Amino acid sequence: MTGGDGEESVDDILKQLNAIKLDDDPTTKLGDPDKVVNLMEEGNALVQKGDPAGALAKYREALEFADGEGDPDVFFNMGIAHKARGETDRAIAAYEKAIQLAPEYSEAHNNLGNLLKDQKRFAEAIQHYEASIKIFPDNPNTHNNLGTVHAMRGDIGKAETYFAKAVGIQPTYYDARQNLGLAYMQQGKLDEAEKELGEAVKVAEGGMHYERLRIQNAQNQLAKATKPEERQAAQNEIAAAQKAGQIASKKYFRGKGLLNNVRIKMGKPAQP
Repeated sequence: MTGGDGEESVDDILKQLNAIKLDDDPTTKLGDPDKVVNLMEEGNALVQKGDPAGALAKYREALEFADGEGDPDVFFNMGIAHKARGETDRAIAAYEKAIQLAPEYSEAHNNLGNLLKDQKRFAEAIQHYEASIKIFPDNPNTHNNLGTVHAMRGDIGKAETYFAKAVGIQPTYYDARQNLGLAYMQQGKLDEAEKELGEAVKVAEGGMHYERLRIQNAQNQLAKATKPEERQAAQNEIAAAQKAGQIASKKYFRGKGLLNNVRIKMGKPAQP
């Protein structure tokens, strides 16, 4: 069929395009980026709902529509899903594939470093953390992770350096502040340890206050809700804030205990 003015129809054009063979690489696979994105988003939603197996099925389907050897973002998300299922080796392989396809994938280097660190493959973990930092130097999480590896290897001086960098980038980063305080304490730098652990306690206390406000606001929204979806959204927000508040509370009391240990070492009274 042709159009009314003798123009080729869309079907004719698609047939011609599908018949074209690329001279430089006849095996090149042309994908469907929109389907890849849609399937990946569906998989991500399943991960959030606690269904990593279902997510992996979506990611595998997405790879069928990806260009060439695959999409690095799909492999990255597969790594997250495999880790959620406790499939460490498969998660490592997925992250490695993402990096193979996109060597500058900072988050993939960081996540791979975490898995290697957990397997005590410290040299490899450091390599990937350093690669991640070279690509994205302002990610506080990677600096904290690298500091953790050096601490696990017994190099507290190096660990201190990276914890301090993480705190410098994000002053409200509780874990990095606590880790820096512990590094100072292990080196006998008690004044510095007291300061950092005190700041960590303040951060956790601020987190507790923030989550209480979230709960209060969500409760107000729940009281005003007239539609089932509005009530459900408010209830979800309350549950999320309660969970986050419990985490902040645990961090607060842990930080307070560490701070008092330092104060006692310094001959100071413990804080109530």
